[in-house]
Amino acid sequence: MSRKPDRRIKKTKASLHQAFYELLKKKNYSDITVKELAEEADITRKTFYLHYNTLDDLLREFMAERYERLQKPMEDMDLFSEDFDYFAFFTHLYDLFLENHDLIKKLMDDQNSRYVMQRVMDENENLNFERTKVHFDLRPEILRIYFRYYTRGISGTFLEWFTNPDAIPLEEFVDTVRNINLQMRDALLKYRI
Repeated sequence: MSRKPDRRIKKTKASLHQAFYELLKKKNYSDITVKELAEEADITRKTFYLHYNTLDDLLREFMAERYERLQKPMEDMDLFSEDFDYFAFFTHLYDLFLENHDLIKKLMDDQNSRYVMQRVMDENENLNFERTKVHFDLRPEILRIYFRYYTRGISGTFLEWFTNPDAIPLEEFVDTVRNINLQMRDALLKYRI
């Protein structure tokens, strides 16, 4: 039987996450120190190290929580369904990214945080792959190529569009991605169980 996390631990971590977020609004990730984070969170450095080994560990947890919030509404969506609502999907992504625009931009521009963010994305991609592979009669190594191409293509094109959404209206972007995805979906559906 798993135990609930101690309320003090949850409170301390929430305080650290909030302090981390506040510092990220003011400066680059690479410029944040454990000392100033602890001061901002009103804890000691020793308390920080009770919960995390490094700032990268905190960033990883911080990003994983945000990624989970991003994924939650999409868990029941079937990207390979005929009636998949691309507009709702990308509007959801857009709203979440817009809500965190400055933070995402700052983290994407920082080499150290980009590495940690990529690891979080890789972990989530692996988790989603494991959930998806049971629906296909295709060698996992081959399906992994399709899946990676598909997920990284979507995320890459979305991030590129998000940096300059005025260049192409959301509706036109969604139509373009839908057309590309339908071709990929049709190729994969031959192997769907």
